Formats: sequence, C-alpha cells, structure tokens
Amino acid sequence: MATSPQEQDLILQIQQAWNKNFKRAGSLIQRFDGVWHYSVTLSETHAIAWGPSKNLKIYSEGCLKIHKIDRKYTETKWVQHLCKCEIFENILASVFAFHYKWKYGVQGWNCEHWARLVTTGHPISYQVKESGFGIFDLFGVLHDRQEAIEQLNRYKK
Repeated sequence: MATSPQEQDLILQIQQAWNKNFKRAGSLIQRFDGVWHYSVTLSETHAIAWGPSKNLKIYSEGCLKIHKIDRKYTETKWVQHLCKCEIFENILASVFAFHYKWKYGVQGWNCEHWARLVTTGHPISYQVKESGFGIFDLFGVLHDRQEAIEQLNRYKK
C-alpha cells in the first residue's frame, strides 16, 4: 500500500507516542465544553482524536491529530474495550482508512464514532442518538455508522 508523507509522519508520531505498558493506553476518554469530545489515549500524556481539518468547521475534511491529555479529559464509563493490541492496530489502520479521506461532521462521522470504532469495534455516537440531532436520524445511519467497520478492516494487516 502506497502511503503519503503525511500518513507516514502520522504513523511515526503514533508509534512514538504509543506505550501499551501504561494503564490508560487505548482508553476511550472524553471532555465536555458544550458538547462531548472523544479521544483515544496513546499513553499517560497523549491521545489521538478525529476532527475537522479546519478549526471551527462542523462539516469539513476530517483528520486525526495527536494531542496532550489535559485534566479536563475523563475516562468514558461503561465501555467494553478491545484488547490493547487490537486498539493499536485499529488506530494505525484508521490513518489509511479515514485521515483526509472521510468528511468530519457533527451528525455524520464525528470524534465519538471514530473513537468508539477504534476502542470497541462499534462506530456509534450516543451523543448524536440522544441529542436533538436524533430527530434527523430516522433510519439510524447518523448515529450508527456500520460502513466504517468495513472501511477500517480494509486497512488492517
């Protein structure tokens, strides 16, 4: 599989930040600032998240970004996590599956969809389902993005 320099750089950053020996590595975390933001921990200090490539856009080209974990982030409760090795494989595969390839959208494919897919294998956004956006989701395709599983699996080793 041919990789772009941008993908290669992100893969290297992920590999350098990942530390499976830390207890929180591979955890689904969240923070609230009017809406919930979801990330996946790479180590005790860094996480990766899916979001818009341009700040303050609610629908745009999406990308993955590594960030520091500040004290506003808490572990998401009641989550059945995959094993750490599978979470790491999902994170790496998601670079090729989604990074600058899928659109980010609050209702469509958001940080919670991505983070839950990577950590649990299920691309669902409970925030979309339970919010006012849910009224636009008559067929359940906005909160539960099953096609993302196949997309991710195409890029797994």
